[in-house]
Amino acid sequence: MIRTASIETLSDLFIRSAQWRGRDELFVDDADRISGSDALDQACALAQAFAELGAQPGDVVAYLCRSSARHAVAWFASPLSGRIAANLHVREPAPRLGEMLAWLGAKVLVHDADLAPLARDAIMAAGTRIARISLGSDDEDADDDYQSIVTRRVRYDVLGAPPQPSDIAAIVLSSGTTGQPKGIMHSQKSLLEAAKGGQVVMGPIPRDGATLLYMQPSFAAWAIIVLPFVGAKAKVCFGQVFTPQAFLETVQRERISMAPLVPTMWRMVFDAQPEKYDLSSLTLVTISGEPPAPSDVAQLHGKFCKNISCIYLSGEAFTASAVMATTRDIMARGKIGTSGRPVLGCDVKILSAGGSFDDEMPNGEEGEIAVSGPSLAVGYWKDEALTHAKFRDRWWRSGDLGRLDADNDLWVTGRIDNVINTGGIKVSGEEIEHALLAHPAVAQCAVVGQPDAAMGQRIEAFIVARSPLPAAEELGAWLRREHHFAGYKVPKRFHAVEALPTGPTGKLYRRALRAE
Repeated sequence: MIRTASIETLSDLFIRSAQWRGRDELFVDDADRISGSDALDQACALAQAFAELGAQPGDVVAYLCRSSARHAVAWFASPLSGRIAANLHVREPAPRLGEMLAWLGAKVLVHDADLAPLARDAIMAAGTRIARISLGSDDEDADDDYQSIVTRRVRYDVLGAPPQPSDIAAIVLSSGTTGQPKGIMHSQKSLLEAAKGGQVVMGPIPRDGATLLYMQPSFAAWAIIVLPFVGAKAKVCFGQVFTPQAFLETVQRERISMAPLVPTMWRMVFDAQPEKYDLSSLTLVTISGEPPAPSDVAQLHGKFCKNISCIYLSGEAFTASAVMATTRDIMARGKIGTSGRPVLGCDVKILSAGGSFDDEMPNGEEGEIAVSGPSLAVGYWKDEALTHAKFRDRWWRSGDLGRLDADNDLWVTGRIDNVINTGGIKVSGEEIEHALLAHPAVAQCAVVGQPDAAMGQRIEAFIVARSPLPAAEELGAWLRREHHFAGYKVPKRFHAVEALPTGPTGKLYRRALRAE
């Protein structure tokens, strides 16, 4: 048995949680039900495979996977053994994935079996040697596969020297305001604190608790939810494709205790006759990712669970640096829409937009939200300038606008930059603008997010044309073909305008294009 002297890192936590979970299921999906003991054994076997394929401690192991039990085991194999886990977006095209692999300096790419062609093309686009591990068992071209790896004899000494708390354990990819990716670096210590902080935000999580996760691993919400449940020695269930019926059936079958969905998903569930299912196992429902409507909260409270949390989280902050509104805040105090107050160990202040870390705004005044807490990221991958601008003295500037009311409750009011939150996915408006400006018919353009009942925000482009503007279908196809855009990044509407609004200094004034 592997023993840890004490729990000081995420590696330590995973070892002991998996051992305590023992024969009980830890990771579950439609194909696999993996116990705690098996998850640890299989993660050690994968760590051994990483070493055999040339990935040393401190190297990046990239993942091109949907949410699944096997992916979860493979992901934990990286921080377990001192390597750095980085989940890629499965909806990105091969050229973009190749850029990401090269930028990360990945030594190994782990991928779903059916994504083997995309993985091969991405490695080719990266232009460097990257070993490939399939989560299936029938890819003859892969360097190794999950089934073969986990059936081999494991040398536990392959774990080598245990990772240190300050070592980087994971990189979370997030869109930047310029369209270039941000690699949010989390340490072994910050992810351990995130697992602990989740016991407040999502807890207390009992050992017979279970959560159901549909979020894909490339988004921060995956780790935000998985880490606390692993830390609590509870069960994590992964859904492959979200449908309201599949969600409700799984809650009933797996006795899910905590259900985290974004408002868009909850609204679909509301219309799927939830009263026909046994949802009595639910002890907490969370709604985050975008501001909920009062009707969302009312339906959750009336039909699903009396215990509701609205949480302000981010890929940089995670759960021990979160702001949370409880059922009492939302219902009894009549503050639907507030994000509440910081959790234990977290602190928040409102800074003057564009000011320094010391330019704090008084209550009632809008400014940039800054967060401090033990699960805060340590910076951005290969970007010292952005790290210096955003992180200072264990504070992080979020880029979100907000205010504190007279009761010290936080209200999030928007974004300083133009990152559009569509269906819980953050997309850079500037990235789309830069791409459109390369079209010969486009002279000027602005891309903004408009309110949308289904998606939270809908991407729309306003274009000043230098020649007749092509049809929307042609522009969308051009973005996919020439700039390798995934479908969710393509504007849903294209507007031809005579001129774009500008401010006093001549800069583009996007707010004038947004519907109130």
